[in-house]
Amino acid sequence: MMLKKTLRCFTYLSLSIGSVSLQAQAQGPALQNIREVTSGDHEYSSPVWSPDGQKLLFTDHHNDALYIKDLAGNGSVQKIKEGQGIGYKAKWTPDGKGVIFYEKQTSSGARTFLEKSIDLKGGRERVLSEDNSSKANRTFSSRKSPSLKVYINPQTLKLEARVGNGEPWIITQEEGQYYSPLVSPDGKKVVVNEGPNIYLYAINGSGKRKNLGVGLPSSWLPDGSGIVTFEDESKDGHTVSGSELYHIALSSNAKTKLTNTADRIEMWADVSPDGKKIAFADEKSGKIYVADLNLKK
Repeated sequence: MMLKKTLRCFTYLSLSIGSVSLQAQAQGPALQNIREVTSGDHEYSSPVWSPDGQKLLFTDHHNDALYIKDLAGNGSVQKIKEGQGIGYKAKWTPDGKGVIFYEKQTSSGARTFLEKSIDLKGGRERVLSEDNSSKANRTFSSRKSPSLKVYINPQTLKLEARVGNGEPWIITQEEGQYYSPLVSPDGKKVVVNEGPNIYLYAINGSGKRKNLGVGLPSSWLPDGSGIVTFEDESKDGHTVSGSELYHIALSSNAKTKLTNTADRIEMWADVSPDGKKIAFADEKSGKIYVADLNLKK
């Protein structure tokens, strides 16, 4: 099976990584009532909860399609659009009635980066922004601060931010090549990878960065108290052979292992808006799972 390519940053896991200590989950497992919500032979990846917590948006292993699954009842998976790369970092519109995705168009050697939305009911597409500059890239924001945009500068690989179309500022002042930013729910903080490590920054550039250890972050907890990450392994340096989910508490850097399975490769987890559930992909089977989340804080 062809597994979705990830930004693999380690091949060995230890019980203590940097300043992050790995702790066992007390009083029962953190994930309970784990159930598969997809069926059939199709392979899916990267689930994202809708704002009302009733639906999931996901893509395939190549990020070339958008799918919706209504978790109420036994509804089938609905494909809403196909296109090269459109599933990567796709997200819901704030009202949950549509999906926002990015589309690249090339004409006469010039590249245009389009941010678009698609209405779930009528399928109507709308261009939200259009950028043909050399610095064009996906932007990230929070529901509380939608005008504040965070993005990786593709020329410098630094993490930058701007408000609307205003002048940008650099968040990551340190040397390095950064990737996979994730903005906090309140729009004040961001986690981003530099090499195998996750770093926490204030978006306004104040204070010092905080090293959260090894992993790839995929979701914040709704209250901003922590993040969910995954750590993939490779025996040959090319093919993913395993992966588990973790929770990192920002106040203490305590790290909790959420999964420990030999038959699944858990990645790309997303916590529901109420913080009570988690969705994740099994990159081995291509199935999407949902579980009750019971973190001890």
